[in-house]
Amino acid sequence: MQYKYAADANYEDFASGRVIRHKTGGTNFPVRLAQEIFCRCVYNSEAKNNLCLYDPCCGGGYLLTAIGLLNYSLIQSIIASDCDTDAVLITEQNLRLLTAEGINERISHLHHLHVQYGKPSHSQAIESAEKLNGYIDKTRSINVTTFRADILHAGALTDMGFKADIVFTDIPYDNLTAWNNDGGATDFTENLLPVLHPHSVVAVCSNKQQKITADCFTRLEKQKIGKRKFEIFKPREGFL
Repeated sequence: MQYKYAADANYEDFASGRVIRHKTGGTNFPVRLAQEIFCRCVYNSEAKNNLCLYDPCCGGGYLLTAIGLLNYSLIQSIIASDCDTDAVLITEQNLRLLTAEGINERISHLHHLHVQYGKPSHSQAIESAEKLNGYIDKTRSINVTTFRADILHAGALTDMGFKADIVFTDIPYDNLTAWNNDGGATDFTENLLPVLHPHSVVAVCSNKQQKITADCFTRLEKQKIGKRKFEIFKPREGFL
């Protein structure tokens, strides 16, 4: 796949478990690929800033936290949900890294670990945290909302009170994560409609075997890269 937007850079400061907390059993999404997909969504969106970004399968919030740091100036709010209560709690911790208070708390915690254990990995994590701190705009903050919801439930997002400009999610697949029922990818896209407006853009990442059923959407793009694929959609006229 040709990268149009995301630089071929070193993203090791974003490594899962270094500064951004890792959810046990969660997938590690490549940061450069995440940035590329997000930028393609922005390209296809009529909204170019003050964006509301939503992930209905947030896991531990790793994907949202990395995107939030890399695109701080473009994003006004980040909304995250998952059917797993523990995942939502970890997401809250990770998204707090998008605030000056949160990243400083994390740096202080890493210093404590380094003093206590003296591991080189803690020293490296401190250096990475200081670099990530530089991505944060100290004059403003990104509004963050998290909640528990099962996106496979037809009424999960009814009357939630927000409209997402971009939905970006890495859906469960393979042996690390799984849907909590048999519906899977074929059932969840239509359930997004209550939180979309006519110009929303939806990006769904999965393995190559999963078929994304999106009868209410027009596919703008489909790409395969490694073991993954991603698809970008917009709602079809008349469905909202």
